[in-house]
Amino acid sequence: MLQTPELRQELPATDAAEAARLAELTQLVATTAPLPDLRDLAPAVRQLFPPPAYEVGCGGSHIWLHRTTETQRLAFILDRHQ
Repeated sequence: MLQTPELRQELPATDAAEAARLAELTQLVATTAPLPDLRDLAPAVRQLFPPPAYEVGCGGSHIWLHRTTETQRLAFILDRHQ
């Protein structure tokens, strides 16, 4: 079954640059066709939010995004049908 990505932003942007990256992530997720494995989107997320300022990781069928200075997620991408 194909997975349709859905973005859930959990924290507000800290500055204009991060707001621009989050807007770009929103556009990326909105225009991504359903995928066999949602985690295939992780490399593109890592390009938008590179280390050392950000950490991008994957779980069973989701992608999470943290600022490395905080424990709470900045955003979470999951299958819309979960």
